[in-house]
Amino acid sequence: MKYDNTFEKIFNPRTSLVNILQLFDFLPNVFFHIKDVHQKFLWMNTALRQHLGEKEEMGFLNKTDSDYFNPNLVFLYQREDNEVITTCRPILNQPWFVPGLNNEQKWFISSKIPLTDMDGKVVATAGLMRNLSQEYEAANPLNEMKNVIDYIFAHYYEKISLDTLASLVFLSQRQFERRFHELFCLSPRDFILKVRIDKAIRFLVESEDSITQIALNCGFYDNSYFTRQFKKMTAMSPLQFRKKYASNQPSDNSTQEKSLTDKMSEKYKKMSK
Repeated sequence: MKYDNTFEKIFNPRTSLVNILQLFDFLPNVFFHIKDVHQKFLWMNTALRQHLGEKEEMGFLNKTDSDYFNPNLVFLYQREDNEVITTCRPILNQPWFVPGLNNEQKWFISSKIPLTDMDGKVVATAGLMRNLSQEYEAANPLNEMKNVIDYIFAHYYEKISLDTLASLVFLSQRQFERRFHELFCLSPRDFILKVRIDKAIRFLVESEDSITQIALNCGFYDNSYFTRQFKKMTAMSPLQFRKKYASNQPSDNSTQEKSLTDKMSEKYKKMSK
């Protein structure tokens, strides 16, 4: 049988890579990016560039998260990137609170996957973020949990029962937990915890509220539990995180606590001309 080299022709990076990537420009509510293992951007779709205020079409090349976000967010984003790189496993459907141009902040669902070479070595990561402030698409499988996600984002600071969440999608608690985990690769409780920790991070950096007050404002009624979970997620206590990343330190005593990019840059510039 004659060998069919269609696959090689289609995925020849000198002819088709940029054209394939540009398909993501037709998804206005989706942000797409690729980073090398040094966390330099290799690609951003138009929606993400606009969200970050990047005016040049290829202006993201050789830039990192540090060029667009505050250090506290850079720490979290790169921590997740490193997990994908070191484990060679995807991290799917994670909630993130992401600032953009003019410090506008919106909720996203983020998924990241490793990109490997022919030897199975991770050489880059690809990430996809869906803007949850936009209307859910009917074809999106996450749509069935829209009411649940909206409820969690609106009531994260309150006690949230699984029975209440299950009733929003007309499932038993057991059915709900199983389906939620299938979609988000997290239990509902872990998803709620992630949302609360993300909110706490923002308050630690942007407010002068005491750590105890921030814990309460984010739905943690046990300060020790809050500290344990925060440290588990960030490898720092709330106080350590605040001291490292807060731009204005509270004074109240109660608050004491040759990369792949370089190789690909010229190729992209030549291909995009």
